[in-house]
Amino acid sequence: MKILFVYKHVEYIDPMGIMLLSALAKEKGHETYLNVLSDGNLQDTLKELNPDIVAYSAKTGEHKYYLAANQVVKNYSKNIFSIMGGPHPTFFPETIEKTNLDAICVGEGDDAWPEFLEAYANGADIHNIPNIVTRENRARNSPPIIRHKKRDLDSLPFFDRELIYYNTKLGRFPMRSFMASRGCPYKCTYCFNRQYNQLYSGKGKVSNRYSVDRLCAELKELKLRWPTQVIKFYDDIFTLREDEWLEEFSEKYPKEVGLPFHCLVRADILTEGMLLKLKKAGIQSISMSIEAGNEFVREHILERGMSTEAMIRGFDLCYKHGVYTFANTILAIPVKKEVEEKYHLPSALERDIESLDMNIRCHVTFGEFPILFPYPGTKLGQYCAENGFFDGDYDKLHMSYSTESPMNCFSPEEKLKQINLSLLGLVCLMFPWMRDITINRLIKLPLTRLYFFFYYLAKVYLIKTKIYPMRFSPGDFIKNAWYSLSLEWFKHSKEKVHQEKPHSLTAGVSK
Repeated sequence: MKILFVYKHVEYIDPMGIMLLSALAKEKGHETYLNVLSDGNLQDTLKELNPDIVAYSAKTGEHKYYLAANQVVKNYSKNIFSIMGGPHPTFFPETIEKTNLDAICVGEGDDAWPEFLEAYANGADIHNIPNIVTRENRARNSPPIIRHKKRDLDSLPFFDRELIYYNTKLGRFPMRSFMASRGCPYKCTYCFNRQYNQLYSGKGKVSNRYSVDRLCAELKELKLRWPTQVIKFYDDIFTLREDEWLEEFSEKYPKEVGLPFHCLVRADILTEGMLLKLKKAGIQSISMSIEAGNEFVREHILERGMSTEAMIRGFDLCYKHGVYTFANTILAIPVKKEVEEKYHLPSALERDIESLDMNIRCHVTFGEFPILFPYPGTKLGQYCAENGFFDGDYDKLHMSYSTESPMNCFSPEEKLKQINLSLLGLVCLMFPWMRDITINRLIKLPLTRLYFFFYYLAKVYLIKTKIYPMRFSPGDFIKNAWYSLSLEWFKHSKEKVHQEKPHSLTAGVSK
């Protein structure tokens, strides 16, 4: 069969889900193809290819682009089978009832996807395949039937990077993404892992890892075949403890792969021994989320389970050993007035300033300050809906959380300050002396577009030189800078999908 994967637009993180699903499909003898929606040629691709299946992998926010694309597909031919996987349909399975998709995949697709392909290719029943939800089985299987997690990650094929690298700019970009493990045992309310673990309760271990040998084998082949300067490990938590796996990784990775890498851990579990092993392996930078500087919000709204002292200790270790840090911090987290009064909490804006101050105190090298978006399937999303902060219309969410707050509890003036602080926060990390003028004056001014360019310049410099060190020819640098500027502008601008013209699937930016 011919399978067409549809991808919204090319960023700088490899779409690992598509790469794996393509590799699994090719193992079964199928042909796979790619269409990038932002290229604006979906109809031409459909006419040229006449695919049997069109597949999407969607996060909430970007899902609306894929649903618009699916309308184009169905207008072209109702005989093309369309299926969507990813976080959005996993936590919003009503998608199958509200759209013209033929099926969705809930949870992991490692085993469900090949089984579905075999059944569909042979004209067999697809409605009794665990993890595959159709309109026919939705009513009788609610919640959906879920199979056990994939236990042996080593048995998975190498990513089909050719599908992406031959057809997009990523083939020439020197940073590559990989996940050494899956799963996270923590229960942060803003993260899907909390509900994901409930979905898979009793169906396998929370966390699974590739063996070090298998991991190094794939990255070694990647390094040989594609120009690669840095690896970004995209695991939710790269390591939970200083264990035998980490010891083996610190010995084998520098010998077999030998590339600088970036990974994510929690600041409260980082020990000096763990950090020294990561340094031995060749770590360049590390992500450790702060999320909220106010301890009440961090513990009772976000449920991070991380004290201020433990967080500072982790960041101080990195500062001591010269490891650059990348922190995420959520702004515009609403709290009910009666709770603020009961616990004597500062205002929402003052709490956001606490978060900025925590980043400065922790010597964060590079920080992102996204606005809170209430995603479906998360406890925080439910909290926002139940308290009337958000109306529950997920279709209006931007595909990026770098735009104005979708909450109805903040005034336009408050939202202006929030978005300005989200942009200027990074500038304050580079130049801490700008902290006072930023919070006392700059965030109040309607100069968001100007602040965006300050943010962009700071981001390009820190990302390229500190977090993911990369070298470019002058020509490639100019091309990448221009492309990344357009991506960042889209992420920080209002968007709309041209529903009145289903064939027009590029982002509409309101300026």
